[in-house]
Amino acid sequence: MLGRRIVDWDDAYANGANIVGGDRWPAAWDGPAQAFRERLSAQGRARLDIVYGEAPRSRFDLFLPPNAPKGLVVFVHGGYWMESDKTSWSHLAAGAVGRGFAVAMPSYTLCPGIRISGIVNEIAAAIGKAAAMVEGPLMLTGHSAGGHLASRMVTTTSPLGAMVAQ
Repeated sequence: MLGRRIVDWDDAYANGANIVGGDRWPAAWDGPAQAFRERLSAQGRARLDIVYGEAPRSRFDLFLPPNAPKGLVVFVHGGYWMESDKTSWSHLAAGAVGRGFAVAMPSYTLCPGIRISGIVNEIAAAIGKAAAMVEGPLMLTGHSAGGHLASRMVTTTSPLGAMVAQ
């Protein structure tokens, strides 16, 4: 990529198109994600569709370990800021939940219905609400666009600010 000029930014950010079989991954995750939600729901350890804002997609799922959580992991889904939601990624909470952490997975309004700065504000609101529900350290992570949104939370101009400073 060094020395090469990018002329099509949409293509540069559309990672799935550059992975052999990448178009099959999202559908392949739906089954395991649904099974994970159903299993934890049956055990009373899934709180689904917790409202954190006014927009229809301003909801997060909270997955809990069997005992008191050691802290909170927030996983922000990917999808080029334009597709996907929390329900396709639930199974990725299994590792952290299995190690004693609560995991919050927010959905957010998708572009072009909102600017990325608006999504950043939505994610901050989701984190604030989830952090108020779970004591202990807070860890942020995400996939692709979700990684961008999670990392945006720790910048000097983050809307998260003092909301979760303690």
